[in-house]
Amino acid sequence: MDIHSLSFLWLIAAFALGLLNCFFGYRLFLVIVAILGLAVGAAFGYSVGQWVGANYFVSVVLAVLLAFIGAWASVTAYYAFIFVIGAFAFAFATAFVAGLYAPHVSPILVVVVGLIGGIIALWLQRVIIIIATAAQGALASVLAVVVLISGGGVDAYRTLYYRILDGGIVRGGGVWFYVAAALWLVLFLFGMFAQFTRGKEMYRRRRLASA
Repeated sequence: MDIHSLSFLWLIAAFALGLLNCFFGYRLFLVIVAILGLAVGAAFGYSVGQWVGANYFVSVVLAVLLAFIGAWASVTAYYAFIFVIGAFAFAFATAFVAGLYAPHVSPILVVVVGLIGGIIALWLQRVIIIIATAAQGALASVLAVVVLISGGGVDAYRTLYYRILDGGIVRGGGVWFYVAAALWLVLFLFGMFAQFTRGKEMYRRRRLASA
């Protein structure tokens, strides 16, 4: 399989996982946390194996071992992940808004707002997780569609994220930006509505079951 086919499959996976996160992010939060820990642990373990000069088999063993440790540590550090999710969401929004009005965004501003956002996320866990997962999932799916239509690859996908952070996409404008922004807004609102509605229905069923 060549690099173009792998890039295409990666973008399709990003689109599908983005939709899943958008509409089921809160219910799948622990699973997503475990998968992130698994991926980070595996990548770190394999990199360590290559760094110390181990052969391929040893590197893979290290990757598998640290993958399971990473998944376990991620689930154990549940509240830390909630803090990180909230901090990232607030920092991302701050960088985006600030980037609309200035060519350079103050790192101190982003860090401070991110820390405040992390604290708020610990206080309003369910609300923040639903909003953050709906927004991120919608964004991941929309960016994947944009890159697929434009014929780009994984690098183009990452570049779009950076251009959103520094406000470059908004300042550039263009019809495709507004189409993509409208699509993101629709997906975000539908995903957020679906998650909040599903949560209320689950709460109602629990009350009926305990009555």
